[in-house]
Amino acid sequence: MGISDEEWERLQKVIEWPGPDQEITHLNQSTSPVHSSFSVVGLKESYKVGEKISVTITARDHNKNLKRYGGDFFKAKLFNSELKASVYGEVVDHRNGTYSVNFLLPWEGQAQVFVRLEHSSEVVQILKKYRDSSFPRTHYQGYFESGPSKTRIREVVECNLKWGADGSWRKGNCCCEYKDIRTGTVWQCERPKTLSCDKLVHHSYGRLENPLNPFEQQLFAAKLTNVAISGDKKILNVLSSTAANGMFTISFPVWKEA
Repeated sequence: MGISDEEWERLQKVIEWPGPDQEITHLNQSTSPVHSSFSVVGLKESYKVGEKISVTITARDHNKNLKRYGGDFFKAKLFNSELKASVYGEVVDHRNGTYSVNFLLPWEGQAQVFVRLEHSSEVVQILKKYRDSSFPRTHYQGYFESGPSKTRIREVVECNLKWGADGSWRKGNCCCEYKDIRTGTVWQCERPKTLSCDKLVHHSYGRLENPLNPFEQQLFAAKLTNVAISGDKKILNVLSSTAANGMFTISFPVWKEA
């Protein structure tokens, strides 16, 4: 790939996403947006443009217990509705159920912190599991035809991409394969009962399959996904960076031609 082993290792650490030591068995063990919260560290009466504030996020499960591991997908932003201004902060995962976010105060006026739980750490692991699997989420249909119009033979079979760890969504000598010479992508169709592989005419969208089991579906419930969490709702007053600090400005004359 044109990079050193050290650089590759560093990149892997950057994209590493922590998660639970083992899969949970009860919904109550997952992160609860109702019981999770955030607070502004060292909250003051006023701030100045250019200052930084720190926010701590605490993740708890549905039994109000502090989570022992990280991996939750939180989004945190600073906003002003009147100015229609907002800025997102980088969420740092401490891998013990707590997270920190630093914001630079970029505008003068008021600001407020808002934190949302996009996905619990348990849901993130489920997404990762299916992303890395060869489970065919979308299914297609291939249409094979041959012969004159009056006695034309038609067969419809299931098709999909050849992909995944095992290299195929069907095993054995099951399928006809078609390779894109430009991309190298291999398209597979189940072998028709009577027609040969070269009789494929076209294909169409078939069906979408949900890979989630009943327990996983509970974790993806709307009330647990993309939900705002409670915390410090106080309006932050942000003053000009030159306010009451003894700084001065120099004005230069504007010359106009006679």
